[in-house]
Amino acid sequence: MSDSSASSRSLRSQGPIIDPPHPTAGGTQSAKVRKKAASWNDEETSALLEFLITELPKSGDGNFKRVTWTAAASLIATRFTVVKGGPKDADSCERRFQLV
Repeated sequence: MSDSSASSRSLRSQGPIIDPPHPTAGGTQSAKVRKKAASWNDEETSALLEFLITELPKSGDGNFKRVTWTAAASLIATRFTVVKGGPKDADSCERRFQLV
């Protein structure tokens, strides 16, 4: 009557379905690694806010540019040499500002 490969039955009736390897589980793409979260104390937070206050006139519309966040991270790294948690880079400085 009809070819069995063109059957109207479900795919399960054709045998098990094998999933292709997940890109982060040994596939060709590299796994995205999550950075350890920075742990901020009050002194570090105050230093960040004081720095941003001095940079506010340069921001124009009140939105700080990437160069400002990078400078803030540099200031924090220079002033506070003992670090808890992950590094306080430009991204973590911006996130901390958004949370305060």
